[in-house]
Amino acid sequence: MTKNATAAEALNEQIPFTFHGIDYLLDPTTEWDYEALEAYESGKIATFLRLVLGEDQHNAFKATKPKVGVVNDFVKEIQKALGIAGN
Repeated sequence: MTKNATAAEALNEQIPFTFHGIDYLLDPTTEWDYEALEAYESGKIATFLRLVLGEDQHNAFKATKPKVGVVNDFVKEIQKALGIAGN
């Protein structure tokens, strides 16, 4: 599995990242549904996370009972892993 976001997109591979000791896999942005893009651009963070993480990973993250500050850090780590700029 490729760790570089650009190479992963070219190869259509998932991008792994770890946050607070939990491993996650993200689809490259080229594979996101339009709804995920809309949620990201409009700042609907919970919807965005549910869509890009998928049900199982989203539930695993929610189970950590994160505070808003942690959610913000999590989104920043997703952006970093995927090589995309924040809002």
